[in-house]
Amino acid sequence: MVDKKEEQRNDFLLEVRAAIKRNQVVVMILHNAEEDKYAVYSNGYDANFEDIIKAFCEMPFLGRVKPLDIFEQWEDYFDDPALGEIYGFELEDGMVQMAILEYYIKEAEDANEEE
Repeated sequence: MVDKKEEQRNDFLLEVRAAIKRNQVVVMILHNAEEDKYAVYSNGYDANFEDIIKAFCEMPFLGRVKPLDIFEQWEDYFDDPALGEIYGFELEDGMVQMAILEYYIKEAEDANEEE
């Protein structure tokens, strides 16, 4: 079971890296259980995701998040969050959920061409 979970973690992180390279939106939601606060990060908002992704290699991987455990904030990103491929990582004081969305970041050059 552990080997399968480790394989799933590696596959997911490789998918995240590939999504970032092709400018696909990757969102992570961090939940601080002590303070019951959420923080949302995306590769579309100047986050250095390569550094962040490296940290995920050290975190305990929970696998795909069950529909009942999905954070409410995912409703902002999915029509039906229960159908989204959302994966979880355990934090010392909470949890991180991450997903690759079906949207792409518009490159600055493309935006300038349309003006």
